Amino acid sequence: MGAASPPTALMPAKTSKMKETAKGSYNGACSVFVGESFLKNHKRVFLRQLWQDLRDSISIDSISSIQEDVQLVLGTMRDLGDFDISCIEELLKSLFSQATAYDKVRSSNSEKASKEILARQLDEAKDRLHTTQGREHKETLQVQVTNNDLESIKKERAALKVRVGQLRSSLKRQRELLHTVQTEICEINEEIAAIENTSPLSDDLVEELCASAELLEDAKEKLNDLDPFD
Repeated sequence: MGAASPPTALMPAKTSKMKETAKGSYNGACSVFVGESFLKNHKRVFLRQLWQDLRDSISIDSISSIQEDVQLVLGTMRDLGDFDISCIEELLKSLFSQATAYDKVRSSNSEKASKEILARQLDEAKDRLHTTQGREHKETLQVQVTNNDLESIKKERAALKVRVGQLRSSLKRQRELLHTVQTEICEINEEIAAIENTSPLSDDLVEELCASAELLEDAKEKLNDLDPFD
């Protein structure tokens, strides 16, 4: 008979498996800890960039429109618990309050303009009207000439069908251009009427709007100088 086979080593294999299980549990706990730190650090980086983007996007005419976005960022910073945002909240409260006041003054006088602006706009509109009316006269004469040519050519239609087609296409384009010019003239006339009927801003309202804009600009600069991440 052949030599007997050596006994199978069962116990060492079981012990090795238990060690691997314990090692895996330890590594899992470490991974959770490292993962939380990793996530938190990336949240800070994301919030820093988000805050910078919001701060850079602030302009006098758009402050009110980003108020909800700013509150969302502040809420996330507050939830993260790594930032003291009390100073920022006070500055933002003042900034949005001044922005509301500015928007109110601006919206209440949105249909008014200074005397100088109205005069310049009126002169420019009249110049454009004069130029466009010259174009209208030119195009009208061209339409008349082309139409007369078309009537003459129709008499020789049998021999000049190709020419008739070309003239019809030309006439169509010219009529479309004439219609466009006439429409533009109507729009310019409406613009002139609107300018002439617009009441100019009073000097007091101009000063009030300028003062409100200066306060809003100061608040914006203070906010730009404050970095909660430093």
